[in-house]
Amino acid sequence: MKLFCRSSIAVGLSLFIAGAVHAQDLNISMYADITGTDPQDTSDNISYSVQSGIFERLFQFDPAMKLIPWLATGYTSNADATEFTITLRKGVTFQDGTPFDASAVKSNLDRLADQKKGLKRNSLYNMIQSVAVIAPDQVEIHLNRSFGAFINTLAHPSAVMWSPAALNKYSSESELRLHPVGTGPFKFVDWQPGKEVHLTKYAGYWDKGWPKVDNVYFSPSPEDATRVAALKSGQVDAIYPLPSDLAVSLKGDSKLSIQRDPSIYMYYMAVNNQHKPLGDIRVRQALNYSVNRDLWLKVAFAGMGTPATSAMPSGVQFYQKQTDPPYSYDPTKAKALLAEAGYPQGIDLKLWCTNTTSAIRASQFLKAQMATAGIRLTVTPMDSGMRDAKLWSVTQPSQAGFDLYYGGWSTSTGDADWALRPLYATESWVPVSYNVSYFSNSTVDKAIHDGLATADPVKRAAAYASAQQVIWKEAPSVFLGTPDNLVGKRKNLSGVSMLPDGNLLFTRAQFD
Repeated sequence: MKLFCRSSIAVGLSLFIAGAVHAQDLNISMYADITGTDPQDTSDNISYSVQSGIFERLFQFDPAMKLIPWLATGYTSNADATEFTITLRKGVTFQDGTPFDASAVKSNLDRLADQKKGLKRNSLYNMIQSVAVIAPDQVEIHLNRSFGAFINTLAHPSAVMWSPAALNKYSSESELRLHPVGTGPFKFVDWQPGKEVHLTKYAGYWDKGWPKVDNVYFSPSPEDATRVAALKSGQVDAIYPLPSDLAVSLKGDSKLSIQRDPSIYMYYMAVNNQHKPLGDIRVRQALNYSVNRDLWLKVAFAGMGTPATSAMPSGVQFYQKQTDPPYSYDPTKAKALLAEAGYPQGIDLKLWCTNTTSAIRASQFLKAQMATAGIRLTVTPMDSGMRDAKLWSVTQPSQAGFDLYYGGWSTSTGDADWALRPLYATESWVPVSYNVSYFSNSTVDKAIHDGLATADPVKRAAAYASAQQVIWKEAPSVFLGTPDNLVGKRKNLSGVSMLPDGNLLFTRAQFD
């Protein structure tokens, strides 16, 4: 099945076309430092964002999270999504002069597929069985099982193309992370941990005319107010992200603007389905009736976002709006469901969250609101290290100490598979993946499997429609909503925004 042709490249690239201007430096303040420079061994958006200037993928996403071919020009697949043939862009070189070709692609996909490497993202590519070079500009990939979301997976921020010369020269990950070499518009210069990452223009970039800036400097600044102050004083050109509660402070400044875009970052409260009384569907539905999602958005994100209407955001491929049950704010309905389940006096639950200001504020709001439905919460904030140990490292469901967990999930492949399978498939129970609800439903499992068993988008859409319908009704989580992405920047700066998945776009930055 052919989904892309060379003409579609022009359509994808046209989304980024802008006029040339005088080049200069770009300074961006971020909420944290990067954790490394190897996307294949990375698991955080801050690092992915910076790395995206150095590295590129076969397929990437446009600003609306629509899949477009990039270093690839197209692909074909068999009906059961076990074999894919990918055609590559010609005339591309890595920043060290190494040609980008089918051999380079094989080197990278072999590295991603090798489960013995111990890279943070190896498991995402465990379906790759073999990669064969069939022409200088063509590779054939065989999978060990049907995987209809494979092309979207190749657009994940970790699926980058390293220079094979660099991979051969620096055999250890500790050495490699200091010498990142890709095909992107910027070359790596230096990383001073806790202080700055410096990238500089790659003159041999294949997309002629880009980039428009000579250097990009990224500086970490964890304090929200400090980042905003740096932007207002002119120390930086953009801040990533702009805290929603501080957005109003920029609105009166004629030199500054707010870049606001929809996201696919779904906030939810995971419900521990293994704990009584949460194993009862009536109790879980009561939780969903006890929250005013519009008010939650106002408290947590200054009202900038979209209430949940499915288990995944509307910007994810194969999303389908759900209306049954109609989870509007209805504490009377919630109380009735609790009474029907045998809890006429309400229930007491433990809610865990991170210790960030926004998470604590949102959790305290949820506590106050759910109390009106007879749901009494004890909120426990914790730092990320403790959260990881207590939440994601538990080996037995019986050891999980929470009832509810307030968090979020970004579907970084843009596909329904990655929105649903990690959070709701039985095979994804923690610690294997991220199903911290310990939810298990055979109908959902089959639908998720069916969605991967074919490359036919019509059949995939039908499978994921079924999965969303059941998940919404079974309520393994309290579905909250999707906040908008905000970037604060200079008014004369364009081409800097956030992808719906939360990663920063800056490779098309230019000053007017």
